[in-house]
Amino acid sequence: MDLANAIGRYLVPRGRENLAAWDGERRGHYEVWYLTFNVPGEGAAFWLRYTLDSPDRGEPFAELWGHFFDGQAPMKSIGLRQRFPRSELSLGGEGIIRIGGAELREGGAKGSLERGGHSLEWQLEWQPCPTAFFIAPSMLRPFLGRKRTQWCVPNIDLAFHGRVVADGRRFELSGERGQQAHLFGRQHAESWAWVHCNSFDGGRKALVEGVAAELLLPFGMRRVLTAVYVRLDGEDFLCNALPRSLSARSERGLDEWRFWCSAKGTQFIGHARGDRQKMLQVAYEDPDGTASYCCNTELGELVLEVHRPDAAVERLTATGTAHLELGSRQPRTDVRLCEGP
Repeated sequence: MDLANAIGRYLVPRGRENLAAWDGERRGHYEVWYLTFNVPGEGAAFWLRYTLDSPDRGEPFAELWGHFFDGQAPMKSIGLRQRFPRSELSLGGEGIIRIGGAELREGGAKGSLERGGHSLEWQLEWQPCPTAFFIAPSMLRPFLGRKRTQWCVPNIDLAFHGRVVADGRRFELSGERGQQAHLFGRQHAESWAWVHCNSFDGGRKALVEGVAAELLLPFGMRRVLTAVYVRLDGEDFLCNALPRSLSARSERGLDEWRFWCSAKGTQFIGHARGDRQKMLQVAYEDPDGTASYCCNTELGELVLEVHRPDAAVERLTATGTAHLELGSRQPRTDVRLCEGP
């Protein structure tokens, strides 16, 4: 047994991880459920979000987001977003969240968006994962959920089935890879880099989930925390577990993120990068009104080097199937900004 996992409970049997944390009344809370997946044969990818916001001031509301990334013609990529009043938001019951006519449930999702002559519609099914993944240890999660952001991935390695229609272009899914995650809290990080990949070249069985978040500490101090989880040939490497994560490090560039981490005597070196022409930029808002800006692509590149003791270095690559997000408090002028609701 991995002692770090036994203490921190980073990987746990599935339970209530997808249920809403919001009590229906608390102010200063935001919550997101998102899906990301690729259709490699079509050079396409998708990022869908179901959100609720209970700002410090004003009425709670929900939003539905849908993004289509066209790797063959990036200018045809679209990002749509629609806001709904609280009366059209429903939590729990037979599903996880319902927003208007859209819904997310264990094992499926549906929704549709139209705006500015563009449209996106989805009807998806999947088999839920038996294990949920947490980026932070169990003793820190209550604090993060109240003051910062708690991040959980109930379905980290999914095979999607169903269909998506983007501006009339129909995509049939029959096992395309991706994930479904859940996060909630009060405040986004000052800046961050995130990568997910479970679709590597050559059908290599591997998974990477990582994040580097810059946190604002008391007295104006800042600290970047790097956390990475790797699954390789069915074996889990919790580089995000304490105290391993304290020795992990990373470097962020304008369109790339590099990380160095280790677990079980194995070292990992990762390099994720995105083409800004294939990125979409969106604005997030904390409950107090503070804005963050996120540049996202689901068509990124990832190279992962695996350094095992007394073994040759193994190099895994993902070409156009890595999910990469780079966020900060300032917008970028060189990445297309999607319109708000």
